[in-house]
Amino acid sequence: MKNSWILLIFIYALLKGSRDGMKKAALKKSSSGEILFFYTLLGFILTIPFSQGAFSLSPLYILFAFLKAGVVCTAWMFSLVALKKMPVSLFGIVDLSRMIFSTCFGVFILGESFTLGKGIGIFLVITGLLLVNIKKESGSNATTIPILVAALLNCFFNALSGTMDKVLMQYMEASQLQFWYMLFMTLIYGAVLLIRKEKISVKNLKTNYWIPIMSISLVIGDRILFVANAHPLSEVTVMTVIKQASVIVTVLTGWLAFKEKHILYKIMCTLIVLAGIFIAVFL
Repeated sequence: MKNSWILLIFIYALLKGSRDGMKKAALKKSSSGEILFFYTLLGFILTIPFSQGAFSLSPLYILFAFLKAGVVCTAWMFSLVALKKMPVSLFGIVDLSRMIFSTCFGVFILGESFTLGKGIGIFLVITGLLLVNIKKESGSNATTIPILVAALLNCFFNALSGTMDKVLMQYMEASQLQFWYMLFMTLIYGAVLLIRKEKISVKNLKTNYWIPIMSISLVIGDRILFVANAHPLSEVTVMTVIKQASVIVTVLTGWLAFKEKHILYKIMCTLIVLAGIFIAVFL
């Protein structure tokens, strides 16, 4: 299908949004380091039966898969540095800059067009997400320049990862990229656990059923994302906008699972985001 990649990215966004609530629930029993390592490890194990051609990949592209894993882990480390000192509401607002970085990468590196429809769509998506995060505002922690830079670097590396997906999928199969990427992510997160000398609670891990559920969601979501990137008509600028549909699941999860307030306000903001996605994709 000509525009099947649009549906794939939308499904990816919904799966990605569902993992936000799962991570919050999983953190009640396990540390962030434990969760990242074990849910990535389980995800890697799940990819093995579907990765028969992984070892036929050129060493050069295996290296690129390692670099992608390093980029994602770097983004994760910068996000932790920022979140530790920055109010969540402000982090959510700064996180919107990843769309700007992704758009710049798409236009100036991949040669994608930037139309009026895309511009209006991005504006509406940023507006909707900005309004959602303003409503979440809490605390008055002072944010220093280094912390703000860390938050921006998180956005930069996330956008770079998305651009790498589009490039790498022109030279390899989705199963090949997923196998090596997940393997390297597992090794990197494992190394972080060892360096930090974090204690692992096996008892809590056994009962933390959110971890295997997140692993399944991660594997399915990433495979869908890589397949969409391999589609010749897919564009990073549009995919970045569609990914923001994850806010639908985030808002609903916050309301239904965590009893968060201001649901009608957040739904209105979500509708603004959806309107922006529609305009960016179809106009």
